[in-house]
Amino acid sequence: MSTDFIQKFRGRFEVFGIDGLLINKPENIRYITGFTGSNGYVILTPVHTILATDFRYVEQANSEVPDLFGVRKIEGPVSQWFPPLIRDMGVNVLGIEAGFITIAEFDRFKGALEGSSSSAKLIPLNDMVEDFRAAKSKNEILQIESAARLTCEALVQVSERYMRPGISEKKLAWELEKYIREAGGELAFPVIVAGGPASALPHATPSDRPLQPNEPLVIDLGAKLNGYCGDLTRTFWLGNLDQHFMKLYNIVLQAQQIAIGGIESGMSATTADRLARECITSAGYGECFGHSLGHGIGLEVHEKPAIGPNSTGILTDGMVFTVEPGIYVTGWGGIRIEDDVVLENGRVKVLTHFPK
Repeated sequence: MSTDFIQKFRGRFEVFGIDGLLINKPENIRYITGFTGSNGYVILTPVHTILATDFRYVEQANSEVPDLFGVRKIEGPVSQWFPPLIRDMGVNVLGIEAGFITIAEFDRFKGALEGSSSSAKLIPLNDMVEDFRAAKSKNEILQIESAARLTCEALVQVSERYMRPGISEKKLAWELEKYIREAGGELAFPVIVAGGPASALPHATPSDRPLQPNEPLVIDLGAKLNGYCGDLTRTFWLGNLDQHFMKLYNIVLQAQQIAIGGIESGMSATTADRLARECITSAGYGECFGHSLGHGIGLEVHEKPAIGPNSTGILTDGMVFTVEPGIYVTGWGGIRIEDDVVLENGRVKVLTHFPK
């Protein structure tokens, strides 16, 4: 992370009335420092940039974190290391990540300060780092493209070999996971394989149920490479094509195509959602599309921007997000088509490439 970014980030301190910020969400720590360990805290002040971690990760931190950051080894309970560190850094009002820290953690930090000679106060803040993460750098977009490419490759290879009636949802999900891991990736989230009525559940869990002919099959998967996520959903029909399925499928596909073709930089997220939602609603299935059109992807598979009917943000160049309309009919099944896209030069560029 560059000095310019840190200075830009510090520029928000005055707006929020703080003179220090404690960051403990792993994705935010990685974004700012490059540190990938599972235990650490970043503390920023107008003059200090510190990564604090315990003995297990000090060597790793020294190899991953740029010289801009000082690495501090912490030992013992929070009450032992936290108050003197905050006091030495001259912090009076410390912002904390309200959207991530637990109540128990907050109480430990608060109690540690109150039980010491430090007079520092804790101020809960939301999305201090996430707001910066919403628009990706060129390197981040390349990382997401690589994850999207592996995601599509896994579905191509595994569907050709294993997607047939008789194989269980769990077995197909495992083969997809295995392909991603053997290719050097991780899972961005648990693979969803849902056949028949289960496909009407947007976040179904794979079961032992065998795939059946003549019913919808929804597969939702995402590879993670170098910390960045891909996310892809396709819906299939095993057997002779059914007119009802094709009718609903084409409605969903048209809704996605309208959204991808119409979303542009400067558009509100609610307007983007409306592009697809009005298509599905006008076809008579508005009540069957109950989730948002999309979500940001990056170090997390669900992050800013949120693209739904109640979203408040504005879409800008560099934002990477999903476009995933769906129709879900209880007792019959569901259809969802999802792609990853990036806003580039004012328009949408699709990052996932698998036949629809």
